[in-house]
Amino acid sequence: MKKTGTMILAAAMSALAFTAAPALAQDRERTAVEAPEYPRGAERRGIEGYAVVEYTVAEDGSVAEATVVEAEPEGVFDRAVLRAIEGWEYAPAASATAGVQQRFDFNLGG
Repeated sequence: MKKTGTMILAAAMSALAFTAAPALAQDRERTAVEAPEYPRGAERRGIEGYAVVEYTVAEDGSVAEATVVEAEPEGVFDRAVLRAIEGWEYAPAASATAGVQQRFDFNLGG
């Protein structure tokens, strides 16, 4: 699923939201966005939480050097957010944009 802007993904009893990237990347238009999938194990166990990813937007608009810098609970949502963020694309620019952060909230609806 690819959309631009803030997104809320609702599937069955689960919901995932993420906020727009901070001011550092606002000059870089997002051209492709993928929402992470709610990890099935976490969903089955009723685990909610969040993960914050920090990354660089390369000159060509691709995402590089993505790493989870904060998560609660640790290690539960990391793989899902990294897989999704690496599929994001931004408009090309004259230079890379480092230190971009994105927060993903994982909440179960009910």
